Amino acid sequence: MSDETKTPDGPAYTVDEILAEYGSKGREGKAEPPKGQRPQKVVDFPTEKLPNLSGEEREAPHEPQKPAAKPKGGEPIPEIVPENVGRTIGAHLHTLLRKADNFADHMYDQAEPDPEALRAEKYTPGVDQEELPDKDRPPARPKLRLVKPKELPPDVPPAKLAAQYGKGLKGQGARGTLALISALAAVVCSLDLPFLPWDALAGTVQGMEVFQLRCLFLSALLALTGLLCYEIIAAGARQFFTLRPRAESVLLFAWLFTLADGLTAAGMEGRTQALPFSAITALGLAFALRGEHARRQADRLSAKTASQSRTPYVVSLDGALWSNKPTYTKVSGSSMGFGSRLQMEDGGHAAYRIAAPLLLLGALLCAIMASAGQGEPGRLLWAASACFTAAAAWPSLLAFGLPYRQLAQRLSKVGAALAGWAGASRCRPGGVILSDLDLFPTGSVYVGQVKVFGGAATEKVVGYTATMLRVMDCGLTRPFHDLLRTYGALYREVSGVEWHEGGASGIIRNQEVLVGTAAYMHLMEVHLPPGHNIKNAIFCAINGQLSGLFLLNYAMSGTVNPSLSALMNAGAAPVLATRDPNLIPALLEQKFKLPVDKMEFPPVGRRLELSKPDPEEVGDLVALLSREGLIPYCDAVVGGRRLRLATRWGLAFALAGSVIGLCLTFYLTSVGAFASLTVPNFLIFMAAWLVPQWLITNWVNQY
Repeated sequence: MSDETKTPDGPAYTVDEILAEYGSKGREGKAEPPKGQRPQKVVDFPTEKLPNLSGEEREAPHEPQKPAAKPKGGEPIPEIVPENVGRTIGAHLHTLLRKADNFADHMYDQAEPDPEALRAEKYTPGVDQEELPDKDRPPARPKLRLVKPKELPPDVPPAKLAAQYGKGLKGQGARGTLALISALAAVVCSLDLPFLPWDALAGTVQGMEVFQLRCLFLSALLALTGLLCYEIIAAGARQFFTLRPRAESVLLFAWLFTLADGLTAAGMEGRTQALPFSAITALGLAFALRGEHARRQADRLSAKTASQSRTPYVVSLDGALWSNKPTYTKVSGSSMGFGSRLQMEDGGHAAYRIAAPLLLLGALLCAIMASAGQGEPGRLLWAASACFTAAAAWPSLLAFGLPYRQLAQRLSKVGAALAGWAGASRCRPGGVILSDLDLFPTGSVYVGQVKVFGGAATEKVVGYTATMLRVMDCGLTRPFHDLLRTYGALYREVSGVEWHEGGASGIIRNQEVLVGTAAYMHLMEVHLPPGHNIKNAIFCAINGQLSGLFLLNYAMSGTVNPSLSALMNAGAAPVLATRDPNLIPALLEQKFKLPVDKMEFPPVGRRLELSKPDPEEVGDLVALLSREGLIPYCDAVVGGRRLRLATRWGLAFALAGSVIGLCLTFYLTSVGAFASLTVPNFLIFMAAWLVPQWLITNWVNQY
């Protein structure tokens, strides 16, 4: 037999070559397969295409060979191709295991880094990505409005509105003081004090008993208090007859029923010691007038502060300006709309719009059930007086007025004016857009040193840099404007302005001008001399060559850090929408120790949108500011948030006191407990609800 075999389509192969190719052991001195049996064709890892075979070996067709998988950092690992089908699964599993081992060996191998990407990562500050609204989420259902929205009051200018609130303000304060004195006198007369000459006074009037005399005297003091607080009585009557009762209406009925009870108490059988509740009702009227006076003082102070500037800064709240959440903004504008919002009803009136009708109805039903329902119709006036007086809790008209006045006094000192309850009710946790002037007001930044490179004219470099910074409209515009006038340079026309992280580029007189930080110069491949990689500086490059260096001095006020902390504690996240190329989180953290980890730094495109001086849309008005800086901005946002919470907590305690007091008086009057429902006990119960209100009032401006 010839040792050479020739295929029809290819060259001749020797037996040794064929056996060596198929791994036969016969030529190596090892055992050959039995005679008549075809040799096994087992290929461990073929690295090249198998030749076309003839004869017996063409009878067993091979499976199509797949391309070898090339793992990271290694040689291709071919598949094991068995001869019979029975071993296919095992061979594939073995191949997969080999590939997995190879992948595990090279899984940490890294490709060659891109120099451009490394430079951009090194010299570009990190930014935060905002959360976009979920497009798959169905739109929110519109809120069901049970009450028709009320039209806004006329928009009176703040100066005129302050004059209106000032008229009669001193007289109202004096009447409030007299009403409080009258109510305290009623309290003294309601107590069994040994030094009061009731017996002597009753002896001067023939046929008059001491109890009857005290009831008449208390009724006279209550009537006097009602006359001094005529605004409350008139407002309650007007609200009731126009079918819009509020807290004043509850006080009106308490005053009327208590007067009637005081005049008829002496004729009630079995009532010899239970004095009328004139002192409690009189104190309620005095506190209500005090709350109304406090709100009027705060409105006047806010309007006066808002009128100090013709072009104040407008603090508004947008529903989803940044990262799909409420965001506060501050832009220069006008006081339009401030007067109408200042005249809107406060949170207490809005809450009692629903609570007052229920309290009136509940007090009337409780009085009827406690008297006629128990077979004692003669106790109707006494039960009605107790129930309506308990329903008219003392903090009801203090919940907004007292904290509002406390806050307005603080805000007026820093040049901020809150837009009343309409502005405070919109304050909620969200983002706060901070610009260059918020962190560094005018005068906080100045140019310390100017250095020119490459033989360029100083006036040219200063003029080009000032022109670019004016186009960028950042906090450096004013310092470089002063520098421009110092060197006698001029602004130039610029075109093709493009913003980048750390600077901007433009065309001035057919020359490419780059203005920005040292990192921006490195990113744009502008060579900086050794020792000139300064962080708090502005560089200017003309046609790719460094032309100027301007060393800047930043002076941050010591109140910035506490203001930022107050914002964060109030649930407001500062959003750095700065245009000054130097004001990045790294500089603010290293040099000024600001908590930048709790701030957000949008990309340059979003920073330009968020810091527009004249935005297309403005959110809901919150406050007006007559001064620059972060302090008035922070105080307005945090103060409005606190006033909203303080008013709600005060109203919660007031309504809780009304409901609990109504339940207690209903029970005591239904059983005829004259000895338990006395003026001192009632006085202690009503005064206890003033303690939370006093604490809340002192808390509102403690930030």
